[in-house]
Amino acid sequence: MRRRLLTAMLLVAVIAVTGFGIPLAVSVRDRNYDEALLSLSEEAATAAVAVPGSFARDNDLPEIPDPLDDIDVALYDTSGTRLLGEGPPSATPAVRSVLDTGAASRDRNALEVVVPVSDNEIVVGAIRTSQPEQVVIYRTVRAWAAMAALAGAVLAVTGLVASRRSRTLARPLADLHEDATTIGSGGEILHRKATGITEIDAVQATLARASTRLNDAMARERALSADLAHQMRTPLSSLRLRLETEPTPATGAPNPLVGDALRDVERLEQTIRDVLELARDADHDREPHALSTILRDIATSWQPQTASTFRRLVSDIEPSLPWVDASPQAIRQILDVLIDNALVHGDGDVELTAKRVGAGAVISVRDHGAVTIDPDQVFLRRNTDAAGTGIGLALARRLSEAESLRLLIADPGPGVEIHLVFGRLVGPDIDVEVPGSFS
Repeated sequence: MRRRLLTAMLLVAVIAVTGFGIPLAVSVRDRNYDEALLSLSEEAATAAVAVPGSFARDNDLPEIPDPLDDIDVALYDTSGTRLLGEGPPSATPAVRSVLDTGAASRDRNALEVVVPVSDNEIVVGAIRTSQPEQVVIYRTVRAWAAMAALAGAVLAVTGLVASRRSRTLARPLADLHEDATTIGSGGEILHRKATGITEIDAVQATLARASTRLNDAMARERALSADLAHQMRTPLSSLRLRLETEPTPATGAPNPLVGDALRDVERLEQTIRDVLELARDADHDREPHALSTILRDIATSWQPQTASTFRRLVSDIEPSLPWVDASPQAIRQILDVLIDNALVHGDGDVELTAKRVGAGAVISVRDHGAVTIDPDQVFLRRNTDAAGTGIGLALARRLSEAESLRLLIADPGPGVEIHLVFGRLVGPDIDVEVPGSFS
């Protein structure tokens, strides 16, 4: 930003100096030619006054006053022959014209002035003054050099002023960019002094108010999630106690309903623990975790429930997946949503696969049902086309985005396949022994 501001200011200065300097340079050149012609006219007039008209009749050559430096003065008779001074030995066209007409001649381009010498109103000769064009060119170039030096000094001063001004303008803009980045990452921005630029100060104040509102809202949501999870612990503990103390049937065989209910209670308790961890986890400075271990635990925890529905969770996990810094609780909740959707809305075996892809990893959950979903609508919260509440996949998408992961529809069906993509991997690539499949 600062470089663009500095470039724009210097460009304006260059255009202004150039737009003013070129006409001025042309004017200086024309002025030098006009001054040279004026000097020639003055020297010619002085010489004409000094030469008496009787010099031709008396055959007495007069003396010509010494001219200024770089000016040639010559006296010609009526035949066009040079009698005195410096100049062409014979008459030039301008001299011949003056001798014939008696009218003075001034040529700006040739830097030549010719005036007649008269005796009783009869032209008896001509005075010619001239100057080499190189003299005028030298004066013009010297003036242009001085103008160029002045323009360079003006641009240098302009550059210094523009540098300071661009720094003054760019700093608050950089602060705004930093504040916006901080808000985007969930942080709280610091109070900054007013810059004196009304528009920038207004934007900064708006960002500060938005940051305060967002942080307050996030704090309330975290507190509410933690409070709800905490309040659910007591009835769940009571329910677990009642199930564990349920009398054994007279046959002595375990009650399958009690076992299934206890497993559901365990899942609810794990979900509560995950919610509490996610509510407390406000930053992203976490220790890396072995992705293979997380997936193995998830696959193991789902085996009893899939078995109770007479279906299977078949997992195919590469034995050496990389480590990740994403929250294990978030990964577990995302995959729980995907597996639960596959069990509720799909059919056949549910496949959980994990593979390394380049520098990342991809986790895939697939069912073999006949349902087809709309990739553009399925992640919308409370989607009207959803078969359930329309919250699960929307929650999974938000959790994945919060952990810098991507949740994609690889195959909309039939046989829906959803991918959880890990693009940022950390830690060493440690081989973790993971069974090839669970069934």
